[in-house]
Amino acid sequence: MALPGAKVEEQAEEILRDDLPREKFNLDQVNEGWKRFLDRLKVEHNIPSYNALMTTKLEVVEDEIIFEFSSHSSEQEFDEYRDRIRNSLRAHLKNHYFTIQIKFSEREAENHILSKKEKFEKLLEKNPILLKLKEDFGLDLFE
Repeated sequence: MALPGAKVEEQAEEILRDDLPREKFNLDQVNEGWKRFLDRLKVEHNIPSYNALMTTKLEVVEDEIIFEFSSHSSEQEFDEYRDRIRNSLRAHLKNHYFTIQIKFSEREAENHILSKKEKFEKLLEKNPILLKLKEDFGLDLFE
């Protein structure tokens, strides 16, 4: 079920016992458990990790939780906390038998850094009179 251009990685952990909790869960419950984990990172002052992981998109397909990352830093932070995340979700969901799938979406991240010219063009969209001022005063804004 991978998206075109997406890297997919399966994480299945073999559980040898059959007497552990196995309650059904849905996306809302997973999102709530994920939010609790992220809040714990914030309380622990792991702000860079929190910022990297908070953009993660989650999906649930049967007993599989799919984490979709849009940046390599998010994926690396997830790898660092993988066991804590799994154990936190197990406790919250009361289910020890789910699997985790990792997706890396290669959709292009939005560029938040604008050149001087791009900034000026954005300002022009809001206030076209700036072009007349630039021309009247002979301003060279892009040096």
